[in-house]
Amino acid sequence: MVIAMETEQEEEETIELGNLSNHIVESIFTKIPLKSLIQLKTVSETWRNLITNIRHCYPLTTSTGLVIFLKHKTFQESVFMKLHDLTQKNFPKFCTFHSSSTHKFPYVIDSCNGVLLYASENNNNNGFWTYSVSSPVLDQLISLPISHHISRPTCSSLVFESNLFQVISFFWEEVDFDTHTMKCLIFESNSWKWRETQIQILNSQLLQSDGFIRGQCFNSSVFSREKRKLYWIWSLCLLVYDVDFEVFTLFSLPKNNSRRSRKDVYYSQFLYESSEGGVIQFCDPVNSGVFRWSFRGSEFKFDHFVRLVKINDDQDLRFKTGYSVKPCAFNKDLQVLYLHVLPHTIVAYSFETQELVQIWSYEEDEEEEEMCWVFKIFPFLFSSVDLLAYNKGVDLS
Repeated sequence: MVIAMETEQEEEETIELGNLSNHIVESIFTKIPLKSLIQLKTVSETWRNLITNIRHCYPLTTSTGLVIFLKHKTFQESVFMKLHDLTQKNFPKFCTFHSSSTHKFPYVIDSCNGVLLYASENNNNNGFWTYSVSSPVLDQLISLPISHHISRPTCSSLVFESNLFQVISFFWEEVDFDTHTMKCLIFESNSWKWRETQIQILNSQLLQSDGFIRGQCFNSSVFSREKRKLYWIWSLCLLVYDVDFEVFTLFSLPKNNSRRSRKDVYYSQFLYESSEGGVIQFCDPVNSGVFRWSFRGSEFKFDHFVRLVKINDDQDLRFKTGYSVKPCAFNKDLQVLYLHVLPHTIVAYSFETQELVQIWSYEEDEEEEEMCWVFKIFPFLFSSVDLLAYNKGVDLS
């Protein structure tokens, strides 16, 4: 690539970049993570132009896409989408269809490292839940042993690593305030069994805070491989589960003074792990945008406010966040936050360009659209996970 340089800037640029050849400069900058490149753009106009040119000539790729769980009138469907670099203006689409599958599962619970967790009510077992793990890339599916009765409200999440996977289910109504514990059900692939246990909750006094509602745990969890911890938004708190020590810890979520009431806003709040491993980002939407905080293990620190005004796609489409828009995924490679605009549209906000574009919308005839509901959207890693390696005695369907 030939990097264009204005004649009157040559002396200044030589001082900034030394006598490095264009090839060496490109080789260096193409190896720097995008989040760092975004920061380096602020060094000078020369660096900003240089990095912008390199970014256009060397588009980024990512193995993480989206899985969209659609509920139709008579069936369910999981749609898998590939994501593309938003800076490539000549690319016709920023999100392309990869594959889809129809299935019997009424609920998709979680997505972790290329594996999905589904759930269904087992009517043949007197109303007990059945969980199943799926490797979509290899088209494999395993049903786990029968778990708990549907009369016990629970929040379940998937932890998937290279050598094992677990399903963590905690029963939010079964908290013992005398012992500061909560009843949980844990499935482990190495034993292929569920075990019920009481797990300690540190800072459990937060459960009795004014306005805390134990049943408000609707958002998907985030698993940090580096920290080996699971994170949930639980009403007014962040709930953290240490996988190794099997202990919960509660932390108060930051208060957003611009929101008049915190009632019924928890569907919209969102967690994701940033490019800095182990740093959890908390997003809280309001009418004009999204507040973003960082959680580094013990406290929240305010990062910045992402202003969302309109969709930059030659459309006169304006929307409010909070109830009508929900953050649903973050891509570390592309530094893009994806948002679900209800009922059937996904938009993307680039932290690099600070632009908002529409990337996907479910478009059918009017009658069909009323019969389809975007139930969940998860990030999905396109990875060939062989479930046979985890339990060779289980038949895959």
